[in-house]
Amino acid sequence: MENGEDDHRISAPGCLATYPYLHDLMRRYQLKDLVNVSAESFVKQLDEFLNIGDPAAEGADVPANPCDPSAGFYWGHHHDFGEFGVPGRMCKHHFSMLNVFIDELDVLPLCLDGLRVLDVGCWTGGTSLLLCAMGAEVVAVEEVERYAKCLDYLRYAFNIETLEVRNLSLYDCTTPDFQDAFDFVLLAGVLHHVSDPRLALRITFNCLKDGGQCLLETVSTSRHHLAEPYLSPAQRSQCAGMSRIGWNSLLFTPRNLAEMMGEVGYELAQPCRAIKYKTPQARLFTVGRRNHHVGLPRAGLSVRTIR
Repeated sequence: MENGEDDHRISAPGCLATYPYLHDLMRRYQLKDLVNVSAESFVKQLDEFLNIGDPAAEGADVPANPCDPSAGFYWGHHHDFGEFGVPGRMCKHHFSMLNVFIDELDVLPLCLDGLRVLDVGCWTGGTSLLLCAMGAEVVAVEEVERYAKCLDYLRYAFNIETLEVRNLSLYDCTTPDFQDAFDFVLLAGVLHHVSDPRLALRITFNCLKDGGQCLLETVSTSRHHLAEPYLSPAQRSQCAGMSRIGWNSLLFTPRNLAEMMGEVGYELAQPCRAIKYKTPQARLFTVGRRNHHVGLPRAGLSVRTIR
């Protein structure tokens, strides 16, 4: 394999040791566990979220494909509320993905008591809720307002005191309260959506404390050359009938992702791995450690004032 590359396969997410444990943790977010609202009002509010269908509410100025997450409302990950379940676009991906960081890469502890985690692109909160159940203090950021409001409602309904939800883009996480503030940044399913991945990675680097780690998961490509091209609109429209125009921009190889992370200051605590845990598509995993804050090459950088 090329430098920085490792190709690995696991047969099924359920075979990983902590999968049942994580599944059980999510059972604390069921109707029986509601604190601040009644079951009746909770179900009514979820129905209202699920029936949202106006992309103009997010300020869209172009026609939206009705299959896109920015049009309408789509639940992120499967959630069993006890008396009923809400199916999610990403199925049980939140369990499988965290499983890889815990069992395969041995970087995320099962007990996160006393640790702060920034969950970037939280959608309806599957990973954020799970991280809170593991003991973390979580700041969840989501650029789509309706999804941020949904997770904030779940936070209120279940009285989750260790969760803060903010309607922000990753590119907004440059204010003083985000600097040198987190033990982990979870950047899962995000990097292939952003327009400027190098800037995005530098922002996550700045958000970490010295010694902190970025847990990164993104779409992988099997092409093993250094530079993967920008996806054309035709390429972006080939996945599950969903238009990717405007929100699915880049694919990464293990090698070019490893080099990009090094450019922004990370030391790879784990090699970049293409791990096939979500049929049929392999996902790319790596862990970047911020040992200490370092400078950044400024040539060609879109925001030259970035820390």
